[in-house]
Amino acid sequence: MSSDEAADNREDPGHLSFIIMRATETFDGQERVMSRAAYDLQVLATSHSASCGHPGFVPDDYLEHLDGLAIETTITAAELCTAGMWERVDGGYRVLDWEAVEVCLDQVRQRWGEDEQALAWEREREALVQAQMAQAMVVTPRCAVCGTPAARVELVAPGCLPAEWEQWPRTVQDSIERQRQPGQWYPLFKGVASCNGYGDPIDASWAGRIAQAFRLSLSFAQVHRAGFYDDAGFCQDCDAPYCYQHWNVSEGGYGYCPRGHGKSLDPHW
Repeated sequence: MSSDEAADNREDPGHLSFIIMRATETFDGQERVMSRAAYDLQVLATSHSASCGHPGFVPDDYLEHLDGLAIETTITAAELCTAGMWERVDGGYRVLDWEAVEVCLDQVRQRWGEDEQALAWEREREALVQAQMAQAMVVTPRCAVCGTPAARVELVAPGCLPAEWEQWPRTVQDSIERQRQPGQWYPLFKGVASCNGYGDPIDASWAGRIAQAFRLSLSFAQVHRAGFYDDAGFCQDCDAPYCYQHWNVSEGGYGYCPRGHGKSLDPHW
């Protein structure tokens, strides 16, 4: 955090009371101002969550432990929720800044080094945390030029039906109902120049990764984690989505955004 991003405390210039996080440095592109106490709790709790095998989850009992050490957590946890950094879940809080979680996980991996058993345990725990983030959704990023949908992403929860189910052919409905297994999620993706048809089953961990990528204010870095070929129409350089028309997609599936940045948009070419 650079010195010009913290607000001065005129009474005690040696200690800064507030932290200003610029839009270019946050996980969702939103500028934030928070107290030094909230920022410190975010850093401390996120690191602890990664080290203890539940990355991104801050349990209530951990915060109670900090309270016992005279570290105020009730107000600062509420502040982090208000700032859009955390959200309340059963038994604790979820850290929404997945970039910070990944940094802490990388540090844990470096400490563990080549310990394959520890790495396998960490991957298993990470998958469990991601599975907890899975939730049904329909998201349509809008073209930054004309406002029409650049893509459509739907996550269908186990036992539920897609939003457009009634419009699907009866033969397709019958096939899915016969083959669907308990616990399976279905992602339905319609990108700029391609789609995944009627979807393929995935596990809850993968569904959680997609859900996390399409939460809150969208950005290229956030959406890119979902693993979709065209990043739901987002241009990396513009950090904005564009529709088929404004990507100027060629017959070969390659497109150029209005500012001239190019990318492949169709995985079949």
